[in-house]
Formats: sequence, C-alpha cells, structure tokens
Amino acid sequence: MYKYKDLLHLDLEMSSLCNALCPVCNRRANGGLKNKTFRETYVTLEDFKNWFSDDFVAQLYGMQMCGNYGDAMTNPDLISILTHVKSINPKIKITMNSNASGRDPEFWYELGKLIGQNGWLTFSVDGIEDTNHIYRRGTYWDKIMMAMKNYIRGGGSARWEFLVFKHNQHQIEEAKALAKKIGIQEFYKKKALGFVHHDVEREVKEGIKVFDTDGLYQYMIESPAEEFTNKIVANQEVENPKYEKVYNNTKRMDGVDVDAVIKEIKERKYKTDYTKQQVYIPPVFELDLKRPLTKWEKKMGSCEIDCMVLKHNSFFVTSEGLVFPCCFTASKYYAYDNEEVAQLKNFIDSYGKKNISLEHNSLEDIINGPMFQERWIENFNDNDVRNKRLRTCAIFCGKETNEEFNETIESIEKKSNAFK
Repeated sequence: MYKYKDLLHLDLEMSSLCNALCPVCNRRANGGLKNKTFRETYVTLEDFKNWFSDDFVAQLYGMQMCGNYGDAMTNPDLISILTHVKSINPKIKITMNSNASGRDPEFWYELGKLIGQNGWLTFSVDGIEDTNHIYRRGTYWDKIMMAMKNYIRGGGSARWEFLVFKHNQHQIEEAKALAKKIGIQEFYKKKALGFVHHDVEREVKEGIKVFDTDGLYQYMIESPAEEFTNKIVANQEVENPKYEKVYNNTKRMDGVDVDAVIKEIKERKYKTDYTKQQVYIPPVFELDLKRPLTKWEKKMGSCEIDCMVLKHNSFFVTSEGLVFPCCFTASKYYAYDNEEVAQLKNFIDSYGKKNISLEHNSLEDIINGPMFQERWIENFNDNDVRNKRLRTCAIFCGKETNEEFNETIESIEKKSNAFK
C-alpha cells in the first residue's frame, strides 16, 4: 500500500453535524430515530494544524470534503481552515459536497473565492422547490438558492448533482435549465443508491422507507423509471415483482396495517424514552461464522478487489480524526449493524480504534503502520468473508460485485449530462 510520503489526496470529513434528515444517511434510521453511537463534532483549525503538518499539506494535489455523517458547511472553522490550506498550497484542488441549506451570503461568497476555478463545489440538490425536500428532508429551497447565487458571485466553480427518483425524474430538464441560469458549470443526473441490500443476499428493496424523528412511518421513495434506474433494480422488478408500490398517505405498508405499526412504536417509545437516554445503543448484532455462506457471499469473497483510493494515493479522515482508506469503510463504523457493518467494526476494534486516531498518533505512524501496510492488504487478498475479506471492499471495489456502485459513478461521468 502507499506510504506517508506518497499521499497526494486527503478526503476529510470536516463535520459530523448536519441540518438534513436524508433517509439513506447513517445519522438516522431511515431519517427517523437518531443514531447516537457516533460523536457529533467538527474539525477545528487547531485540530487541522495538529493532524496535518505544513509539509504534508504542501505535498497534496487535492482535498475533498464530503463526509459520511455531516455537511462541511456546518463547520464554523471551515473558511479559516481553507484559508490556512491555500496559504501553504495555493495550487491545491479543493472539492466539496453540500446540501447548501444553511449559513449566510458572506460564507458562500468567501467559499466561492477560496475554491475558485481550481476545484469545485457540488451542490447535492435532488429536484426543485416542490420536490427536493422529499429526499433532502430538513432543507429549504430559498436558502439553497441564496447559497448557489452567492457562491457563484464569489467566483467558485460549481456542479449540480441531481439524485433521480420517481418523484423528481420529470424535473430534470427544468433543474438543468435553472443550473445554467444561475451560472453553475455542470449538471449531473445521478442514479441513486439505497434500493439494494448487499450484505447476505443481493436483494432489491421495495423502496426507501422514510420515518419521522419519532420513528413513525411517513412515506416511501420509489426508484425512477426507464434509463434513470439501476439495472439491478430494473431486472429484479421484472424477475420478481413481489413488492407492493405505495405512496405518501397509504394506510398499508408491505401488507402491514400502518395504524397497528404506529401503535406498537408508540408503546415501545413509552417503554424506552429515547429523548432521556444519553446514548441510544442499538441491539447487539453477532456474526454467525458457522452458517453456510450464500452464493452472493462466496462471490464477494472470491472477486478481485480493485481499490479505487490506491490509484489516487488518497485516504479518508473522519471528523473525530479516525484514519481509513476511504469514505465507504469509514461510513460503516458507526452504522446500524448487519453482517457488513459488524464485520467492519470487528476488523477495526481488533486492531484498536485508538491506534487509527489522530488524537493519539501521528498521521505518518498510522499510514506507515500495520493497519495500512498489512491488514488492509490482507483483506484485499483474502477470499473468504468469514475470514479477512471485508464485505464493504467487495461491494464498492470488487470487480465482479460492484455493478450497482459502478452504474452510479458512470451516471455522473457521462458527458451528455453536462453542459458547457
């Protein structure tokens, strides 16, 4: 694997704070009950200087700020950190993703000046005024428009990334025209993830269920039709059309009486008052290493891993300073348990969370140490998900198993999606 002196790209989760309640995000259970196993925090300017030396910042060609649990715009030190980075490395390419529903005009103007044309900000906006909030729950259209216009006014390069669902696919051209009018340089239609389970069997879900913050079912987000849906989803729907499609005000959900479900949840909530618990601890999930593997699990074990971050000498750092190869592996450490998540947690905890923390170790020691030089490589080379092969690596970087993710990447790389 790469060594510290070879690192060229930093993917930094600037913050684990967020204003939105997106149903696929690990912050909440389908946008509902809060996941309290992760720490809400942000990278301060002092943290950044302690974690990354001036010499290290100078060797980077790029820095990305997307994150898993938060939006970089929520970091109150963001402008100060980027100003510091640019003072050391004026040519560094800075990229960032944001739902853009927050902060004030001055913030977005200053961000536009800092990113400029040598980099870009990706606005994650999935629809227009009457639809964006269906997936990007908790966001406000007027704030997004303000952010876009002031960022452009500051001279920043921008992209609009549009996740396509059934409820917004008819608005693609309207959103594209609006992006061009505002001055955004590129517009991407992106195939959404979240409609497929990968952990034991690869199964298509009936849709993305959305719950409120009390844990009550609200509505279902459906996959789009025709060319905007993932092939795996489309083929599964044809081969096994067992799922009942539902919409906002339905009284039934998957053949279950929603009123009965709501009653059960309210009774459970009465017994377990989440608002008074300091930490919500999900039920413990234990891997069954003795059961026979499914055909899909065997395929995840035998596929060739083509790690995408190795190609770019890139690595990921969480908002609390944990060092991972990529955002995909980092995202699972505090996610709700299943086979994939439990396996990843065991992998990290067996080495020691403290040993990959920049609060306790230097970046050079972590990268040049056993985790990056031995354990991650052993995972790539192993061929059994009950042993060292991580399911997460197979799902996102397995040559024979990452079709869904590849389709999503290809959907935003098509030149036909962009305008010049």
